[in-house]
Parts: sequence; structure tokens; C-alpha cells
Amino acid sequence: MSRFSLPARFADHPDLIAGHRQKLIEEIERTLSLAEVRSLPFDELLNSIEHLPDISNSAEIVFRACEYAPSLNQAYALAESVRRLAESVDGLPSRRKPPYDRAIMRILSRLPAEAAWPVVDPWLEHNRKFRRETAYAILRKTGIDERAGLRLLEVFENTGDQKALELIARNPSATRTLDIRQILPLFEDEYWRMRLVEAVLVDDEPRALILASDFPREFTHAVGRQKQKRLVPNLRSLFDLQSENLDFLSIYAWALGQLGALDEIGRLREHIERMKRLA
Repeated sequence: MSRFSLPARFADHPDLIAGHRQKLIEEIERTLSLAEVRSLPFDELLNSIEHLPDISNSAEIVFRACEYAPSLNQAYALAESVRRLAESVDGLPSRRKPPYDRAIMRILSRLPAEAAWPVVDPWLEHNRKFRRETAYAILRKTGIDERAGLRLLEVFENTGDQKALELIARNPSATRTLDIRQILPLFEDEYWRMRLVEAVLVDDEPRALILASDFPREFTHAVGRQKQKRLVPNLRSLFDLQSENLDFLSIYAWALGQLGALDEIGRLREHIERMKRLA
């Protein structure tokens, strides 16, 4: 019996046989290396993470850390080990940093938000641009809670970084403690103003309704994205106030299509025809 499986086409080619055998051996060695790492006690896994630049099986350690299903207490411990790893990586030469920076992002982004947040919070104002971008990338994956809203607003005030505001807009719960009317004008991009209004709409509809008259396009866009057909009367009221505003009418027409509001679509078409005749 053959000692390893061999494609028939290799039978008369000794060099191919040797190469195939070597490839299988290397694959077995990689599998064994991962098996050894999977068998490590949790404390040893943490220690390996903290010393990742100094060990030969770093790829297997990162893979194991990413597939591990930690309890909440273990998640906090894992996050702390990654924080220590990040400190040591910051001291490495630039050419050595990338693989460990990627490992940091991969591991933290798989942890629950409450474990990742204490680690990445200081990175939001880190002197390394990559570390700041890593913090935002991780938080986009893990999400944030309402306590983070005020902190992100502080980060924006300190740095002027629009990403801090955008992260608030991505997380409805983060809007709860904030004065939305004061924050909306801070956004440079209308799309992200809309996303903030949408976040409020998802989290606290009555609060969002109050914003409609001052931010009609953003509110209408948000209602359309959420397909909240019951809010058609609110959009109709905005239409009555904004009937000569072509910028509003454009997003209003889109939202009506999203909502399937045929009566309002017909009304808007008649209004546009009248505008054309009067032009």
C-alpha cells in the first residue's frame, strides 16, 4: 500500500513524486502546529499574544485567538493582552509593524464591544494615524453603546475627525445622551447627517420627529431608508412646507418610491406638472 496518496499522473515522474511528498509533509506540519496551539491553556495563549513578535508560530496564535469563543471575563483578559501587544508593536521598526497591526485588528474586532472599547478608546487620539484608523475600524465592527456617544463627541472636538461623528451615526444607542440639534451641523456631509437622523429614528422615533422641520431632507431620506410607511403623513406635512424646494422634492420623490405611497406619488407628479407650466 502506498504510504501517501499520489495522483496517477505523477507515477513516472520522480521529481514530481518528491515534490508532492514534501508538500504533504509541510501541510501536516502546519496542521500539527495549529493543533498544538489549539491545545494551549488560555493563560499560555494570552502570554503568546503579548509576545507575538518574538515567537515563530505567530500566525497560528492569531488564528486561534480569532476562533476562540471566550467568556466575557476571558474577552477582557484577551483584550488586555492585545493592548500589551500593541504597546510593544509601537516600538518596532516600521517595516515590522504591519503583520502585528493586522493581528491586533483581527483579534479585537471579534471581541464584544464592552471588552474592546477600553483598549481602543485611547487610540482614538493616538499619535499614530494607523492606530487611530484601527480604533475606528474595530469599533465599526464591534459597535458601541450609549456611554460612548459623549466620548466620541469629545474626540471630534479635540481632533476635528469626522470619523468620530460618523461612528455615532452608525450606532443608534450612542445618540441617546446627545443634543442632536447641536451635533447635526457639525457633519460636513449631508449623507452622514441623514445617518444620524436615521439612528435617532431607529432608537427614539418621537425624538426624530422633532428634527423633521429643521432637517427635512435628512429626515425624509431616513424615513425612506427605514421604509416607515406610517410616517407618510409626516412627509406630506414637510412637502406642504417645502413644495417649491427642488432639492427637497428630489429626495421626497425617492422616499415615496421606497414607501410605495402611490397617492402621494400621484400628488407630487401633479405638482411637478404645475411647476413646469408656470416655469
